[in-house]
Amino acid sequence: MADKKLLFLCLFISVCFVCFVTPSPYEWMYHDRWDVINDMFSNVSAQNCRSKSKDQLMLPIDAVSAPPTYNRLLSSKTYSNRTVLLHVHNMALNRAFFYSLIYQRLNNTWDFATQPGLMYIYMSAAADISASAGFINGSGLFFDNNCSYPNWYTTMDFNRTLPLFGPKAWREDDYNEPTNYLREPTNSTIDIWDLAAGNARNYTDKRYKGNPWVDFWLPDLKADTDSTRKFTYSVAIRYSNTTGKFKTPDFEEFKFFGPQQPGSEDPDTMLPVRVTRPYFDCGQSNRWIVTASSPVVEFMPRYSNFTHLRRPRFTAVSTIDMEFERIDMNQCPIMPGNPAPNAFAGTARCRPSTSCEPLMGYGFKRGGYQCVCNPGYYYPWWHDGPFLGIELEQATKSEWEVGFDCLTVADRQVIPNVMPTFVRKRRSVANSKSLFLQEVVPEDQSPRLTRTQKKKLIPTLEALREELKRKKAEESSTNPKVNLKKNKAHKKAYEPSRAHRRSKREATDEQAVNRMMRILQRYQEITPVTCKTKKAYELLLPGDAAYGMHTQFEAQGRTALRLAHFLSNFLQNVDEYEEFGNLRGDRRLNETQIFGEVIANVMADWKIVGAGVFFDRYKFRMSPPINNTDPRFVNGITREFFGPFAWRVRATGVGSVGGADFFRAMDFAGLKTYYTDESWFRSMKFRWATNFVGLKKFTAKPMIRSNYNGTSLVRFEYYPYTYRAAQYEDGEWLRPQFKCDGMVDSWVVTYLAPFFGKDDIKQNIEFKGVVSVDVSLNELSLDQCPGDFHTPNAFKNTARCDFESQYCTMIEGRRYSTGYYKCECRQGFEYPFNDLNWYYDGQTMEQEYRKMMQGLPNRFETLKCRKASAAAISASLFLFVSVAALNLLLFKH
Repeated sequence: MADKKLLFLCLFISVCFVCFVTPSPYEWMYHDRWDVINDMFSNVSAQNCRSKSKDQLMLPIDAVSAPPTYNRLLSSKTYSNRTVLLHVHNMALNRAFFYSLIYQRLNNTWDFATQPGLMYIYMSAAADISASAGFINGSGLFFDNNCSYPNWYTTMDFNRTLPLFGPKAWREDDYNEPTNYLREPTNSTIDIWDLAAGNARNYTDKRYKGNPWVDFWLPDLKADTDSTRKFTYSVAIRYSNTTGKFKTPDFEEFKFFGPQQPGSEDPDTMLPVRVTRPYFDCGQSNRWIVTASSPVVEFMPRYSNFTHLRRPRFTAVSTIDMEFERIDMNQCPIMPGNPAPNAFAGTARCRPSTSCEPLMGYGFKRGGYQCVCNPGYYYPWWHDGPFLGIELEQATKSEWEVGFDCLTVADRQVIPNVMPTFVRKRRSVANSKSLFLQEVVPEDQSPRLTRTQKKKLIPTLEALREELKRKKAEESSTNPKVNLKKNKAHKKAYEPSRAHRRSKREATDEQAVNRMMRILQRYQEITPVTCKTKKAYELLLPGDAAYGMHTQFEAQGRTALRLAHFLSNFLQNVDEYEEFGNLRGDRRLNETQIFGEVIANVMADWKIVGAGVFFDRYKFRMSPPINNTDPRFVNGITREFFGPFAWRVRATGVGSVGGADFFRAMDFAGLKTYYTDESWFRSMKFRWATNFVGLKKFTAKPMIRSNYNGTSLVRFEYYPYTYRAAQYEDGEWLRPQFKCDGMVDSWVVTYLAPFFGKDDIKQNIEFKGVVSVDVSLNELSLDQCPGDFHTPNAFKNTARCDFESQYCTMIEGRRYSTGYYKCECRQGFEYPFNDLNWYYDGQTMEQEYRKMMQGLPNRFETLKCRKASAAAISASLFLFVSVAALNLLLFKH
């Protein structure tokens, strides 16, 4: 019994020794900047945020590195870890363009009732969130003091403003909702509040804790900077009131003021979109968020006969929120690819023999990087590929010191001269070889023939061989004794065949390469000038020629999905005949609103070259003009077709900013052909004509002000209301097509999203139409690396890597061209050259292979990794003794 107690005591002491003496994996790590910001992040919650000061609710401004800036979008590449933040940037600009256009276009007294109403603004904010799960967490529109003119109050005098009006929507954590039986968040419940109602709701006050975007734009009281802070945009629209005919033969041009374009005067601050520092959204979503904001420009005062007193003014701010935890941080040191400011720079734990590369999808979490070997080093035999940051963050000190180092490459080579100069030595007597080379090889070419040149010399060699046989036959006939040679013909039958010997680069599929070149040739040959001479099938590329568009262009697809969600929400829940006391329901949609939506989609995103909304036949019913006295149209006008389409006009004039200042739109109802007969419209309609099971149900909870002054918040009459809409996966990406229509005139890929509304008797959901966006194919990055047999990629298996010693990695952020990949060394191989790389660039591989096929001097056969060897030979006494003892035992037996 005593022995058992002693045994248990020893075990207890051992466990205590392991727990309290052995260091944990994080004890050796020093306290860095990430830990400081994480402490600030963790110290604020929904329970204590109201007691915190404004400074405690904000993180450092450099906590978000490399935010997208409008003046660098075309000159720089946006990588995948900043794609979501760029979408937030573009959507804030999208809403600013729309409201600026709509309020200046409908700026007459008779247009007051057709301006966006209360539910239009609420539903627009809800669509921003429901269509971009994982991208956008909040959307708002905040008006300045006495700058909002409500058209939804029946008892309010005309031309009277509200003190403040700030509708904001955000995604609610609905795990505890009564209707959520599984108690799992669905990301489909949205809260919409008027933040200008209630006590302490003056978001323009500097003491307000959740308004870091206000100082960028509001208040806009002085006119001395209007010439630089407001930019004039030109929009030309061609309307159609009758099917197959346009209202006017020409476009009706309309100019409006919008957010500024960056100029020479302080281009870093004079931006149309500003990204805030991270702050805690206290009392609303109760999350750390980052906001992209853009100003809404409108004439003030709006309705005045004294036009000379009106000026364009920042009347509101459009805000789009993103969760700070979803923004990928960059822990790598400051370098050309990782510019300052960056609060997390240098917090990566890579060893000195490695370099840091950021990874996507980690957000505000350690380990979102990988450590690759520096030039002159290679991976050890016990580790395959880069050292992942998540592994280094979980390692002990001893593991970090010895387990994540690269080995030194010995005897590195110098890159040879790719165009060597050959000097012929003088000889007193020329031999037969030199005479032969003088006949068949030019003087400025290397005497070392390539494989292609040798193939071309086969006819010459055969002729020389026949001449030699003829001379030997003549000599043998005159002197038979000379013709004495051994018969070795029987040995040739045993020589191994070289017909099926594998080449080292046979992993490259030459058939796929030939197909790729045909696709790229068609892509380059068809231009806006030559497209009119091509047949219809020649303006298409195979569907797998746009592999990767689902992920690379997801933000652009969700832009179309946002408009589809808004139309579905509006057409399913708004009834123009409803009135709730002094609150008027929204009127029907009108032409100007839909034109403004598609124009804003094109204006806000450089990758989108065209956008449209196409209603099904007799599905668009618009409100009549306010001054219409025709009794036939008192209940509205039903259009047979309505398909507004907007596109960006190429910049050709002096002073144009890359096509940023001139846009056109046209109603496709005026064309002689019907867009409902197009295959893309018919296929989408057939898919959703009767089956609505796949639509997702969204719930919105609108809270409105109780009176004009916003004394308190009350629930809207319909609280909550629901709507069904398609998800991103329900849309369809079309195959690449050259749109030779006189509008877009470029290679595009098109995303289609359906929208739905109630039928005529307001009972069931029905298909209403399609929203489309055209994205430039030139913005797509190709993936030439090997892929599975089922991967629909026309360019897979076309990389020129040496797959015995290398593996292929795609380089993102490039154009629609070949050679954008890296050939990195496999485990057990090393990069042999003494330069600043640790991989072979795909452009170099393609260029050297092209030289080899043309018979030019090249170094393609040298572009491979060599086998890695040990740095030194060492002796082991234990191993020597063990082997000697084993031999002695075997010898005895």
